[in-house]
Amino acid sequence: MAAAPAPPARRSGLSRVLRRIGRGGRLLLALAALAPPLAAGGETRRPFNIPPGDASETLKTFSRQSGRGVIFPTDGVRHIMTNAVTGELTVGEALDRLLAQTPLVSAIEPQTGAFAIRRIREPRITRTPVRAPVARATRPAAAADEILELSKFEVNTTQDKGYVAANTATGLKTRQELMRIPQSVTVVTRDLIDDIGSANTSDILQFAGASQFYRGESVRLRGARILNPYIDDAIDNTPYMDNVHIDSYEIIRGPAGVLYANSSVGGVVLKATKKPLPYARRTLSFAVDRWGLYRGEFDFTGPLAEIGQARLSYRLVGARQDGDVFFRNVTDRHTAIHPTLQLDLGKTTVRAAFDYQDLHQVSHGMSIIQPDGRLFTGAGRDEGNYPRNAMERQVRRQARFTLLHRFSPHWEARLFATHLDYRRRASVLLNNSVDFANSTLTVTARRNHVQFDHWILNQDVLGTYRLAGLEHQSAFGCTLTDEVSRFANTPDSEFGYRTLSLFQPDFDSLELRRYESYLSAYPLDRHGSRTNNRRSTFYYAHQATVIPERLLLVGGVTRAALHVNDIPNFADRSTVRVVRYRDWLHRIGAVFNLTDSVALYTLSSTTFSPQGNNNTRDYYGNLLPAQQGRGREWGLKTAFADGRLSATVSWFDMELTHVPVGGAGLSPLTGLSYATPDGVQRQRGVDGTLSLHLLPAWQLLVTGFQGRVRDQFGETPNGTYSRHFSFFTRYDFSAGAWNGLSLGGGASRTGGNVILVTESYGLPAGSTQRFVEIKPVWNTVAFASYRFPARWSVRLSVTNVLNQAYLLGSQGLLGGDPSPPRTFQLSTTCTF
Repeated sequence: MAAAPAPPARRSGLSRVLRRIGRGGRLLLALAALAPPLAAGGETRRPFNIPPGDASETLKTFSRQSGRGVIFPTDGVRHIMTNAVTGELTVGEALDRLLAQTPLVSAIEPQTGAFAIRRIREPRITRTPVRAPVARATRPAAAADEILELSKFEVNTTQDKGYVAANTATGLKTRQELMRIPQSVTVVTRDLIDDIGSANTSDILQFAGASQFYRGESVRLRGARILNPYIDDAIDNTPYMDNVHIDSYEIIRGPAGVLYANSSVGGVVLKATKKPLPYARRTLSFAVDRWGLYRGEFDFTGPLAEIGQARLSYRLVGARQDGDVFFRNVTDRHTAIHPTLQLDLGKTTVRAAFDYQDLHQVSHGMSIIQPDGRLFTGAGRDEGNYPRNAMERQVRRQARFTLLHRFSPHWEARLFATHLDYRRRASVLLNNSVDFANSTLTVTARRNHVQFDHWILNQDVLGTYRLAGLEHQSAFGCTLTDEVSRFANTPDSEFGYRTLSLFQPDFDSLELRRYESYLSAYPLDRHGSRTNNRRSTFYYAHQATVIPERLLLVGGVTRAALHVNDIPNFADRSTVRVVRYRDWLHRIGAVFNLTDSVALYTLSSTTFSPQGNNNTRDYYGNLLPAQQGRGREWGLKTAFADGRLSATVSWFDMELTHVPVGGAGLSPLTGLSYATPDGVQRQRGVDGTLSLHLLPAWQLLVTGFQGRVRDQFGETPNGTYSRHFSFFTRYDFSAGAWNGLSLGGGASRTGGNVILVTESYGLPAGSTQRFVEIKPVWNTVAFASYRFPARWSVRLSVTNVLNQAYLLGSQGLLGGDPSPPRTFQLSTTCTF
């Protein structure tokens, strides 16, 4: 819309803005109506419907929908992604949401009332709260320089950012461009999580380059299993969790032990929780699928109060899931609530959060894999091999405390402390063996009792400075843990072993003893094991820009120590053992920029961690030695159009020592299964990631992996895979009759997934297979959503679009997680 001519008295201020913007090149002036400054009585709310996209386009849309003038330099805002804005908002609130967490800030041109947009170097937020638009509209333009720098340790939110993230908070424990990190890193934003539409970590990450191990928290990278994801940089070992409170996942491939204690040689997954936002946002959603499983979620955030320089904000997130599922005798009930309070006072931020989750669901997969690698469905597609009342209850209570302090614009520190109380209890059924020749399945029962009492403290200090004419960044800190893990997975001797027909198992006829009855028959103080891991890692990491804009060198060293108090058997207290491990870790790498958009990198690093299973013991009952890993990789990174077209290709060679090699049955000394630490695991291959958001309406994430995993004998180890491919895409219609409609979906596929045949797996007559290779199947997801101009949106999602029977994960040939048939889910969301 053409600008109205300004009176002579107003031209001086506007002319200065125009001249200042015009020095950079071309100028786009979008003035819907040069409305006068807002009246003291407040600002009227109006409907907004702005999809995420390029700022050069979304600012025009904002101008049209707000009726306010907007001035910005075309070259200065092009290729900067802004957020989606929907609902009835004031103009000030809408603009704050549009520009939140971007390198763009706004100021009011006092004479005309137009918004002048300019770019700053780092994402910042205005100090003025959005709930006071009157003060914002009447303040002088110079007030826009009053800004609050976000912590370099954190990314505040990835919601409404699309799929492409050009920065990360984790690669070197700091928020920086992915191009400056000498490792392959993939950021899974909240938008991508919502579009995939699952509460399970493994279901989400299979579309971002990670292969599922079992359906839950466990995934594999670069061909082999890694440890469970961390939460806000803290070690976490729980097998199942609802992700309603997770803002984003960050996948770091390759060794990262210098910075992240206990991480695997294949990589580490970091989960960032949702944090309070500086503007009000309230979201309610409800979904139901074709089987009758329903789920409700809420997410409330915003400022609470402002007293002097102190600002209090909050976030309250929760979910409730219940109803029917496709498989017989299966329950999938979730209750989750996650309150967070945050206090900002000057250069200090204090945040306290609490997590409560109560999950009532399967404890492990029970489906059988056929010798040809297909999922066995001979007893019916809905048979999950569970008797009635065999679900497991898992309760998680976790307190999280964060203290951030910025000593200066260049130095800051973060203290993170957490306490986890996790309890997993049930009476469960287990598959013991299968006999395909006679079409029988043998099952047994046991008590599951797992309890974690974990204290974890992370301290990090970060500084940037110039020394000898070069730019430097130093990070140092420590991780201290006191982790008590209690296991009492006791077999039910009265139940014994029951043999069932493979095709007509009749699981309803089985009756498991109640969990409470185990307490008298098998008291906890005389059964099970207890392990206390006390670890300490002290690290120093450094990066230096040796040639400005061209060569970046990184290095780091860590002293890692582990003190283990181990009771392998409560029935025999004489077996108490104390084990100590110590090791030095290193990290050396470089990033060389061929151009501003193309870089080469190399990295060499090591890891150190205890065995993944606290019950991994030798013939004499001793814990196996801690595992040591090393990795080398070389890669190519590109980031065109300010990171909106980015790619990473990596070649890697990694090795892990002290891999457990299973023994033959049970040790006569301990009565427990045993292993030897003789194994060596070597992983070689190539993987890559492509993220694309060149067009405001279209975004795409593609990942691929091809490699091989070999043991010390050159054989393929159990539970490894050799290839993985995935993609996920979305297209948003923003004009005409289709405005508000979004279509998207994706697929993932794992190949070369090998599981070794054991004595419990009875092959058909005449078969001599050494292993079973799981048949690769495309796991497909699709969705269509429509966003109404006001507050509402609706979505239709489809999982298993091809309606195939396949595995969502598998811990063994007798422990697969089956996929339900094609499933439709209808959901609606209200944002206000």
